[in-house]
Amino acid sequence: MALLATCSPRVARSLARLAVPCKATATNRGAIVTGQRAWQAAAAQRLTAVRSFSTGSPWKVAVIQDQQIPKDEAVGALSGKGFEVAWTLDAPSDASVLVTVTNPVTEAVLDKHPNCKLVAVSFTGFNHVDLEACKKRGISVVNVPAYSTDSVAELSVGLALSVYREIPAGERTLRSGGWVHSAGGMEIRDKVIGIVGLGDIGLRTAELFSAFGPREILGWSRRPKPAFEKFGKQIAIEELFEKSDIVSLHVALNAETQKIIGRSLLERLRPDAVLINVARGGVCDQDVLAELLAKRRFRAGLDVFATEPIPTDDPILKVPADQAVMIPHVAYKTVEALRRRMEITATNIRLFADGNPRNVVLDAK
Repeated sequence: MALLATCSPRVARSLARLAVPCKATATNRGAIVTGQRAWQAAAAQRLTAVRSFSTGSPWKVAVIQDQQIPKDEAVGALSGKGFEVAWTLDAPSDASVLVTVTNPVTEAVLDKHPNCKLVAVSFTGFNHVDLEACKKRGISVVNVPAYSTDSVAELSVGLALSVYREIPAGERTLRSGGWVHSAGGMEIRDKVIGIVGLGDIGLRTAELFSAFGPREILGWSRRPKPAFEKFGKQIAIEELFEKSDIVSLHVALNAETQKIIGRSLLERLRPDAVLINVARGGVCDQDVLAELLAKRRFRAGLDVFATEPIPTDDPILKVPADQAVMIPHVAYKTVEALRRRMEITATNIRLFADGNPRNVVLDAK
């Protein structure tokens, strides 16, 4: 039990739970000794991960990107979990943990932080982290999967309303000295809503749209999603694009979903249909999207783009203003969501340090 004496009471209690008391007999004494040795080895391994916390020497956490909340709030969230915080940004450090949002974590970045054991991504997407480089160096990666569910779902509805009720165009008319803008907008009520991607955000979006009294809510996912049944029915993605008045995208960007929304699907939309993308720009073939929007084949509300910031010569910026409402990737960006994200990030690091990791996208063990 000398091992436990080196730990804080909290860590000692956690390690002690691994032990299973057993009454010794002549026949099982050898097995007990073997079991005790195995337990001690496991306990020592766990202690290695948490010793710096139990001995009063906290791990250093290097913040390599602004967290989009006041700096003192971000530092407070991390230091409140027992960490020493270095706001390094581009500078090298001896930190054990790197915290980023969307800044790339490459071999070159990792070279600046040779003691790194964990990359904590304060974001849901993690395709900007070189997972192979991390794995090669024994670095684990965690993310924040559900901090902005309400924020993103609400903006999906907001973009649909902006397009249907011509809100940006109406403001432009007013500011230019006009008054009557058009013959009128459209209602969401009695429309068919299509939800592509039925994770937490897709389900919350379906719930919000259901409050408007749509005729039907259709959904698509690569797997059956029983939780969607209370909102509508799952159908083939081709049928969803053909039937829907509003199509809202909520799929993650990965090798399987890159440009999943291409010409064959987009051309199924009717001229009065609206495509909403608050997922990732890469899930759409943006060149085809720009082409069809310019031809007025349908309308769109777009929060995300293939390249961000958008290059000034990108065809998407040449789409007529009355065909698309475009905003600069702000679906996740509410005060509540950003604070929640920072708190979850700090908790992710704390749990990793304590040997109980969660939200792990790469386990380097």
